[in-house]
Amino acid sequence: MRKLVIYTLLFFCQVIMAQSASEAEYLFNSKQYVKAKTMYEALLKKKPNDALNNYRLARCCYELNQYEDAVKYFERSGNRYTLKDLYLGEAYFHTYCFDLSVTAYQTFIATLPPADERLEELNLKLKKSELAARLLNRVEDIAVVDSQVVNKTDFLRYYKFSKELGTLTQQRLLLRKNQAQDKVTYTTQRGDRLCYSDSTRGNMDIYSSFKLLDGWSAPTSISKNINTAANENYPFLMPDGITMYFASDGENSIGGYDLFITRYAPGTQSFLVPENIGMPFNSPANDYMMVMDELQKTGWFATDRNQPADKVMIYKFVPNDVKILFRSENTDSVRMKAQLKLIRKAKKTVKTEQKVFQQQTEQQSGFSVVINDSTIYTKPEQFVHLQARAKINEWIKLNADIEKVKTDLSTWRESFELEETEEAKNKLSDRILASEALLIDLKKQAGECLTEAVNLEISNSGKR
Repeated sequence: MRKLVIYTLLFFCQVIMAQSASEAEYLFNSKQYVKAKTMYEALLKKKPNDALNNYRLARCCYELNQYEDAVKYFERSGNRYTLKDLYLGEAYFHTYCFDLSVTAYQTFIATLPPADERLEELNLKLKKSELAARLLNRVEDIAVVDSQVVNKTDFLRYYKFSKELGTLTQQRLLLRKNQAQDKVTYTTQRGDRLCYSDSTRGNMDIYSSFKLLDGWSAPTSISKNINTAANENYPFLMPDGITMYFASDGENSIGGYDLFITRYAPGTQSFLVPENIGMPFNSPANDYMMVMDELQKTGWFATDRNQPADKVMIYKFVPNDVKILFRSENTDSVRMKAQLKLIRKAKKTVKTEQKVFQQQTEQQSGFSVVINDSTIYTKPEQFVHLQARAKINEWIKLNADIEKVKTDLSTWRESFELEETEEAKNKLSDRILASEALLIDLKKQAGECLTEAVNLEISNSGKR
């Protein structure tokens, strides 16, 4: 009788699961991805290794732009689904795993016949992934002063740069297929030159015009090196009249719009071939409208990464005099830095920032060890006892390690607050706990080294 009850319960469970699977499939096929996602999550709690359910849950996450979750479930779905690598290429790309994106696209492209109509688009995506992978190796370390989410239609009013730079205005253009674009006009402080974007060929290009005695010169294309068959927009000309920032969504961008820099060459009377300014300024999303204010030592740029369709995030930052690359052996840290999830905060004023930096430098480079009430060493070379000198050098190295761990801890704690997924938080939590334990151990070792060094030095001389 007991066996009969168990078999009956198992039968009904199977019936219910079959009904749930059918309902999930219906929702999936009808593109009701939010509801389908919930159903597949419930099914996977009972059968976590089901390949089909993992694949369809991954597809739901992909369609909902939840790329990290999509990657997780695609990787659990096995190798039987031919489109898996195509979706993984895109999902890896949006999670800044660019090398993996390259591999996924290459794997999928290899399965297609030479005449496949998708090849052109796929090869372009592959090229962008390869470019992004290279740029990830040169992420610039910038200090962010402020960031704010604003309406895309009037975001330029939040750029509070010096009047000596000139003025920027924007208006909305409605192009073919009901696509809206910003028409941005830059005017020099003297009001004698315009650089602006406009659409004459169905796409946006940048034009230039000079003030004459009787009006303005006819608009001319800014440069054949800048304007392409893609969209070029958001021009900003530095007061030197030589350096220009703009945005383009052409083949040398990794996302939609990317930020580029170019300089005017008087010898050729044209602008040079533009250079992609890299990460963290550029991303798989749209990034545009770079403004550099050398008087305030402040820069601004806008991005729609992780934002609703009608919003942009404006970042205000302290430009580096010389490009400073973010160095870390931890690839996760590099990816977070590139995504601006890992932010180095700047002080509100450059003067304050410089003062703090100077004080920190002095503290780090300072050396002061009390030997006794009347003797203080300010240099490691003052230690006479050879073992004592070796111990004090070990102490110096340990202090450097302590400072590095402190910096890493500060970074990871800040990242922990910014993370949204539980999985990412757990990884960072483990890293934070391990670093805290390491910090305690390093401090203990440093204390023992210092004590031993002082004792050895004292024992070396009865005068002390």
